[in-house]
Amino acid sequence: MLAAVLLPTAGYAALGGDDSAKTGPTRTAVPQVAADADGELIAAVGDIACAPTNLVYRGGEGSPAGCRENSVAALLAGQRLAAFLPLGDLQYEKGRAEEFTNVYDQFFGPYKAISRPVPGNHEYQTSEGGGYYGYFGKQAEQENSYGVPGAYSYDIGSWHMIAINSNLCGPLTPCGPGSKMMNWLKSDMEAHPNRCTLAYWHHPLWSAGHHGDYAPLTPVWNALLDGGVDVVLVSHDHNYQRFVPIGRADTVNGTSMAPPVVVPENEGMRQFIVGTGGANNYDVADEHERPDLAGRIAAKYADTSVALFGMLFMRLAEGGYSWEFVQAQPAPIDFHDAGTGTCH
Repeated sequence: MLAAVLLPTAGYAALGGDDSAKTGPTRTAVPQVAADADGELIAAVGDIACAPTNLVYRGGEGSPAGCRENSVAALLAGQRLAAFLPLGDLQYEKGRAEEFTNVYDQFFGPYKAISRPVPGNHEYQTSEGGGYYGYFGKQAEQENSYGVPGAYSYDIGSWHMIAINSNLCGPLTPCGPGSKMMNWLKSDMEAHPNRCTLAYWHHPLWSAGHHGDYAPLTPVWNALLDGGVDVVLVSHDHNYQRFVPIGRADTVNGTSMAPPVVVPENEGMRQFIVGTGGANNYDVADEHERPDLAGRIAAKYADTSVALFGMLFMRLAEGGYSWEFVQAQPAPIDFHDAGTGTCH
């Protein structure tokens, strides 16, 4: 039986990671995942650290509305993680080397060794993502044999993990058949026929948030679906959205997304948007504003008058997974999302 992530409501772990050389705002204790749960534990979030020049940053303390990277990072303390997945836009505003050093590293540096990152669009506001690749080094996989920077894969337990650089897919740089991205992706999936697979990148294919859909990723989505991928993690929109399992994607006139097709779990992929890493929050459209997404989003938080920050924890087990969205503390609102899924 698959063990749920479900963090206990009582009993708090001591701070984890190597904080001996760090100085900065005080962190609060956070719930610890049960040690005897089945499977490997991962955590994921994007849209994280404010620039040190941001007036709301205030040395890392932030405000209820933003710059909460300190309290989000505290959720990792004491957890027995197999990996931390930073989902892009890790350091605002432009992902410069000095910004990574002065802010992101102060709070997430203790977890750098277990980080398996992907870049966001803000990382590429510095030439060729130089600050990002310089900070993460080999972990960011700037070079691979297919000429696809920032894309790589690895295994966690019985699961195959695929990290994709979505910045490489755009209207002028399509990732369709014959592209370097597609050649690498198909080769990787053929070489790793694991029953359970998770893929992650920055830009969501569908989103009811401020940024909306990102049609250039349609061929990537469909290739992953054909390859039997189970879960997709993204960020970019600064909110939390969990979609029901979705099948093959299509576009309208090649530029906008057709409504996502709801399918049984064993035929689709479940997309999580986890853009709650601390920067700020964006609105989520309701079903009147985005009727094409009606019935497609199973859970979301849409009230930006009280911002939501936190992280997605997932337990990757043999043949299935569980998830739980955990709020950063202090948490001024009551929001919770947890569940389980089965691999194809």
